[in-house]
Amino acid sequence: MLAKKRYSIILEMLERDGTVHTAELVEALGVSSETVRKDLEELDRQGKLQRIHGGAVPLQQEATAAPMVGYVSLSTRNALHMEEKQRIARRAAAMVEEGQVVALDYGSTSQVLAQALAARFQRLTVVTNSIQNALLLADKPGFTVILTGGILSRDERTLVNDFPTGILNYVHVDILFMTVTGIDPVAGLTDQRLGEISMQNQMRNAASRVIVVADSSKFGRASLVRICPISAVEAIVTDGGVDPEQAAAVENCGTRLILV
Repeated sequence: MLAKKRYSIILEMLERDGTVHTAELVEALGVSSETVRKDLEELDRQGKLQRIHGGAVPLQQEATAAPMVGYVSLSTRNALHMEEKQRIARRAAAMVEEGQVVALDYGSTSQVLAQALAARFQRLTVVTNSIQNALLLADKPGFTVILTGGILSRDERTLVNDFPTGILNYVHVDILFMTVTGIDPVAGLTDQRLGEISMQNQMRNAASRVIVVADSSKFGRASLVRICPISAVEAIVTDGGVDPEQAAAVENCGTRLILV
């Protein structure tokens, strides 16, 4: 594809979506991430867009983390980036030892990880606020599944609460695998739903280790609600589609990046 045609497609996507991301452009254009970066640099030089870490925004937008576009339903997320999520889940499961206590929050990557844990282990205790995760693990006789309790969020099939006391005040978690919808060095780790943040932070406070599991499309984005700074987690397990600039920025926060 000629550069002129690529430029046209990039600008069309930018006008339609309000932001473009390197990983999405690689897939749409069928070229390497290096080619995409050069295209964005050229369009930036021409004054047609503003380059940011991991993508670009229109000139009139401030060059900060690219915003998430509205709420994305669980059913939609379950159909996106599944190959990457499966690789991420297998690598995350390898960080667990037989018999440990693992916490899983909500989300599509969390569900894939629940399946990976069920396939790999005979004995685990799993603490979760996701009804779907609990159902996925219900047939494992050696698994103890602890639901956090709270108010049912029907669209996400999760339990949420802001109660000052609860089960998470009485359990010790070896590893929390936390899902997010945005990863940005300035905005930190963010999520699209206000109701989930309290539960995620309760889990984080109960855990000895906190590992983020997120595909590369989450990098360079800032969602509605801030969970914590990137430096508050031990590592992020993601796929190899992360923009090198974003990867370096994350590692500069002192958090290990594990690529699969």
